Amino acid sequence: MQRFYLKDLQTSDYNFVLRDKDMIHQLIKVLRVRVWESVIFFDGSDNYDYIFRVKNILDKSIEFEQIDRKENNSEIDFELNLYQAIPNKIEKIEYIIQKWVEIWVKNFVFFRSERSQKLVLSDNKIDRLQKIAVEAVEQSGRLHIPEIVFLEKYDFSPLIKNQNIFFHTIWESSKTLKKMDFDYKNTINLFIWPEWGFSDEELKKFENMFFYRVHLWDRILRTETAGVSSAFYIIQNK
Repeated sequence: MQRFYLKDLQTSDYNFVLRDKDMIHQLIKVLRVRVWESVIFFDGSDNYDYIFRVKNILDKSIEFEQIDRKENNSEIDFELNLYQAIPNKIEKIEYIIQKWVEIWVKNFVFFRSERSQKLVLSDNKIDRLQKIAVEAVEQSGRLHIPEIVFLEKYDFSPLIKNQNIFFHTIWESSKTLKKMDFDYKNTINLFIWPEWGFSDEELKKFENMFFYRVHLWDRILRTETAGVSSAFYIIQNK
């Protein structure tokens, strides 16, 4: 069954009429949904997927009736956030959001580090990134839509109470993921480098805030690879 996020879904109603033009187009023209076929809807407000059957297809709307609901426990039980230095291409941001959503992350914070490339993000591009996140939630079976934030200036000092981990390519005075004692009762924030890594000044700032230094591997991973592999490891080792 196809699965869709519908923000305004009224889960207490057993019948509803879908009027969203884009979703109707996808259902009718792309997926070829027919009367009496079932579709899953969710709104992220609870831990359920709601199964509806197509009751009637009209010119500009689709009528649905609810036939079942199923508990969804796909969300992990701790908070994992990505703090990603803005990479040099919008395609990398799209990839990062899609893959991190699939693995699981609560919030995305993209910040401009000293070595971030100049990248102009219009409102339309940001809207597209949010749609990519929604599609990844629908596809992966998750329930909650993560928040995506872009920062030109930042102050990470309020995060000191969390467990903060920044990655770099130097072995000296560094931990590895295998030797980290993750505090799953606390918020875990992962700071991922841009192309060419964090600057010496940024590394000192992280250290002064008592962030954990972590070296991933002898090989230097791309910015869009480092975070995904690290997050997967942390989740799987809980």
